[in-house]
Amino acid sequence: MTRKIALSLLLLATPALGGCAVQAALAAAELAGNLPQSKGPSNAHLRPEATRACTERAAQHGTVYLVDVEQRRPDRIIVWGSVTDAQQQRRTFECHFTTGLASFRLRDI
Repeated sequence: MTRKIALSLLLLATPALGGCAVQAALAAAELAGNLPQSKGPSNAHLRPEATRACTERAAQHGTVYLVDVEQRRPDRIIVWGSVTDAQQQRRTFECHFTTGLASFRLRDI
């Protein structure tokens, strides 16, 4: 919410700023939006559990191939991979894990 207010104020102040100052302010606002923000304590120790839980969820759709496991924020682990079903249709998945399975998305390729 504070980011929206800050961006609104920045846009209102833009006419008062000079050319380079506008670009610098917009770049700073964009960078601030990309900083990872912790929503809770670190769950890095749960990486094996996250991998197992996401693999089990994906296995409901076929044979699982893991692509990557990443600690995106201190409290969120993301697992990417693909599944191949009995008809040899391959789909990708993205699984988010905090203290348990938070979300699972399956997409056609």
